[in-house]
Order: sequence, then C-alpha cells, then structure tokens
Amino acid sequence: MFTKAIIVNGPEQLGNIQVPKRASYTRVIILELSRIAFHLLWLGPFMVDIGAQTPFSYIFREREFMYDLFEAATGMRMMHNYFRIGGVATDLPYGWIDKCSDFYDYFLTTIAEYKNLIRLNPIFLEWIEGVSVVDVKEIINWGLLGPMLRACGIQWDLCKVDNYECYKEFHWEVKKRRFISSLFSSNW
Repeated sequence: MFTKAIIVNGPEQLGNIQVPKRASYTRVIILELSRIAFHLLWLGPFMVDIGAQTPFSYIFREREFMYDLFEAATGMRMMHNYFRIGGVATDLPYGWIDKCSDFYDYFLTTIAEYKNLIRLNPIFLEWIEGVSVVDVKEIINWGLLGPMLRACGIQWDLCKVDNYECYKEFHWEVKKRRFISSLFSSNW
C-alpha cells in the first residue's frame, strides 16, 4: 500500500487537494497494517533461514488475518488499488473497524509469544548477535532510513518527519537503540 500512498500523496500536495479526515484515517490504518505485514513477511523467512521453523508458521498466521482485513476493505488480498487522489475507493465496510480492533487486541498478545520464540532463542542470538555491526556515519552515507537509523540511535521516522496523511495528529515516541547490528535493527 505504501507505493499507492506515494502515487496519491504527490498529486494531492501539488494540487492542494484536501483529503477528508475519515479517508486519511482509513489510509493510515491500512498503511500501518501494511507496515506490520511487510515486517512479518521479512521476519518469517528470516527465521527459516536461521533454522527456526515454528515462528514462520505463527508469523504467517497473523499475516493472513491482516490479508483478510485488506480483502474486506479493498476486495483484494494483495495488489490493492484502494487509495485514490482525494480519498479512498470506498468507505470501510460495516464491522471492519471492529474486526480490525479485534485483530489489534489479538496481535498484542502474540508479541510476547514472538519474543519468547525469537529473542529468547539461543540459536537466534548466536546466529545474529554482533553480525553486521555498522556505525552511524556508514548508515547515513549509505542513505539507509527507518529501522536502521533508529537502531543506531537516531530518532527518525518518516511518518513524523514528513507528516503525510494524518500522522501529525498521533503522538508516539520513536524507538531507538545505541548501536546497530542485525540483532537490534529489528527494534524489538
């Protein structure tokens, strides 16, 4: 969905097109679900690569729940064409917000499960702790953003910096670390 946001945000800014608040909030919810789905898409196969099969199954279970939400909102599980210049294609269907809220409550409980399966896993720690250690200067020179910047101690998040959509109406602390390695770039 992030590519779709870029496609509509550019013309909206250039044409000074005001997006209705409800549409902007809807976009943010969809974008954040997409962000989580992308992180899970990275994490599942990564865990398989280091020999941990169980987290992969759990991770894709959660991803499927999100795809159910995408399908209910957009009519498609993948390749959504939901964002439009000036808003979204259709309003969210009846009951969608409740389903999304239920997923949120459920997903919060799985975070502890993931931490136990992943971050407390000695095999995981052995394989990635101290691997790919880079400093802030290298990160900036390479033009890396997001989790990589935060993992090396820079409090930077595009949602806060660019203030696109209605992100400026939300208040959250950008999480950061003091150094970067493969272990900390995930920002658990």
